[in-house]
Amino acid sequence: MPYFYNYEKDIKKKLEEAGAEVFLVDSNLHAHSLYNKLVMFYTKGLRDRLVFDYYEGMVSKLPGDIDTVFVIKGQWMTDRVIKWLRERFGTAVFKIYQWDSVSTFPDQSGLNPQFDEIYTFDPVDSEKYGWNYRPLFFKKEECQNSPDKRYDLIFLCSMHTRRIQILIKLKELAERYGKTLFGYIYVPKLQYIKEAVLKRNPLYKGAREALHFDSLPMEKTNDIYNHTRCFVDYTFPQQNGLSMRTIESVGHRCKLITNNRHILDTDFYCRENVYIYDPEDFSVPEEFIEEPYKEIPEEVYERYSLEGFLKDILER
Repeated sequence: MPYFYNYEKDIKKKLEEAGAEVFLVDSNLHAHSLYNKLVMFYTKGLRDRLVFDYYEGMVSKLPGDIDTVFVIKGQWMTDRVIKWLRERFGTAVFKIYQWDSVSTFPDQSGLNPQFDEIYTFDPVDSEKYGWNYRPLFFKKEECQNSPDKRYDLIFLCSMHTRRIQILIKLKELAERYGKTLFGYIYVPKLQYIKEAVLKRNPLYKGAREALHFDSLPMEKTNDIYNHTRCFVDYTFPQQNGLSMRTIESVGHRCKLITNNRHILDTDFYCRENVYIYDPEDFSVPEEFIEEPYKEIPEEVYERYSLEGFLKDILER
């Protein structure tokens, strides 16, 4: 799996707590060196050879009696790599999980069928291809919901023009209702110079105080979550799966304001906790923000935890 925000360590820890012996292999080869990055993105022949040599070197050290090979995303994996893994672990069940849609990561349409069990966070891909639908997860240990709500609204995201537009509308709404808003948009420094300085994009001026060149540290992010009434989420039109922010709102027992209508099909949706907005005509009723959060059934809460995620996939 790709090593990402320490999710690999959290997954390994939970599986070990359940009694499993776990071996991790990082699939983000392009992040290992500048040479790897150049090869992976610009030379397919060399890339495929590098990928095979990498997996052969990493996996050859592992015992041959592994019973489950669990791949997350599988970017860069080739037919040759999977065939070799099948031969190396002849009795193992091969499972794969995709946290990207086919429209975002099209290689999975050829990769996924080589696995025994296929899981996706995208409900449309699940229905179209017959794959198992499984949303993302939250980590319980990070969810320490506090009665002290410092923020009525939060909007944390990476840079995109549409997201700046949503943030500007949120600022206007918060000022009109007298609500507290914490906005934080990560923007690469070169992108900021290009858009804000050279092009003088007026949107950047309107959201200047919320733009930052560094990602918000996870410890700070969780502290904000734990003291928030409502998460605000923006999903791009081509994304059908529920964002990590959406699932984290379940874990932190916060309300959610989102434009993703697929949330209507979830077992945690209720009108008291979730408001669906139109990005073209942004508005949120003041009473939605003010009314208390409605507790969801504990079994539903558990299902969206990391433990529930691993149980759904690995205990089938």
